[in-house]
Amino acid sequence: MAVAALCLYAGLGVLWTAWRPLKWTDRRPIGALFLASDAHVSAGNPRGWFNDKELDVRGAAGIEKFGKAMLGYADRSIRILRETGSQGMIVWDLEGEEFPHKVTYIGDPRLATRLAPETANVVDEFFRRFRAAGLSVGVTIRPQQLTFNPNGEATQEQVWDYERLLIDKIDYARKRWGATLFYIDSNGGPRWPAEPFRLRRVAQLRPDVLLIPEHNDILYYGFSAPYGALRNGDSPTTRAVRSLYPDAFQVLAIADAKRSDSEITAAYRNGDVLLFLTWFDSSDTRLLTRLASER
Repeated sequence: MAVAALCLYAGLGVLWTAWRPLKWTDRRPIGALFLASDAHVSAGNPRGWFNDKELDVRGAAGIEKFGKAMLGYADRSIRILRETGSQGMIVWDLEGEEFPHKVTYIGDPRLATRLAPETANVVDEFFRRFRAAGLSVGVTIRPQQLTFNPNGEATQEQVWDYERLLIDKIDYARKRWGATLFYIDSNGGPRWPAEPFRLRRVAQLRPDVLLIPEHNDILYYGFSAPYGALRNGDSPTTRAVRSLYPDAFQVLAIADAKRSDSEITAAYRNGDVLLFLTWFDSSDTRLLTRLASER
């Protein structure tokens, strides 16, 4: 029964891929940018920017200091993205990390400057610099809506029409910053059997963007680049998946991977898009720079 169900599930995937297959030919790496940390929140830095509790973003002087730090972060990241031959970057926490897990990644670019007013004068220039360097840009989005209860506590609420919610978030980031890369945080994945059909609809309506759902199964390869992480034991896209979806690939995080350089190189050459931490030099960036020079 389980085998038959799996075959039926995969068969549906083949049918819908024929209708609207994923077309994303750029398999160069993508940089992951984390601007903040909820472990570094302080009175002067309530959103934990740049892992620096001593940073004070309050007042005109604080906003100016924040702006310089954010653009400096952008310039360092652009250098590394160029050296590694990357296609672009995704910002995970554009709204900062004021709230604890599981609210942490807000995933709503529409709220960025409202939740983090210190970003208002610099965020457009931040993204412009990446685009001017020939890089694609992206942000995290979620299929939930941030809300506050009467006590002011933040929560992420499920919504019925989350296709429309995701499209609204995508369209805002596309129009304002030219974003085309979207990590979908905290989606349902296999726990929500109907979700692939709903996310596929989003992909159909916005065919010029790349969706990267955090939780996924085989059906997601038909319309997106599922997220995986070597540190979690995920492996490069298998032949079995590609027998159903010939152009399938995933976005595979390599940070903190207990894998050898040869294994990461194999994933790179397998056609998967490697995701790496971008704002500092590391063994990962050095490996990717070497691989880029061999292209």
